[in-house]
Amino acid sequence: MLAVFILKIPALGTEKVGEALDWLFYVVLPNYCFSKALQDLNIKYQFTNICNKIDEQVDREMFCVGLRLMNMTNPCCPGEL
Repeated sequence: MLAVFILKIPALGTEKVGEALDWLFYVVLPNYCFSKALQDLNIKYQFTNICNKIDEQVDREMFCVGLRLMNMTNPCCPGEL
C-alpha cells in the first residue's frame, strides 16, 4: 500500500503506474482493500478534527473565502476535495 501511495505522488510522474497497481491490488488482494478502507476512514477522521479546530478559531466561511482569494484549497471548505 505504501508503494502505491508513493507512486501516486504527482511530482514523481508515476501516477498512471500507481493507479494501475491500485486497481490490480483491489481485484487480487482483499487485504489491500481492507487496509485502504482503514486509511480512508483515518483520513476523514483527521480532516474532521482539523475542521473542528478551524471552526473554534475562525469563521469557516471567511476562512474559505480567504483561501479562494489566494487560489488555495482546503478539505474543510464546502465543495472542495
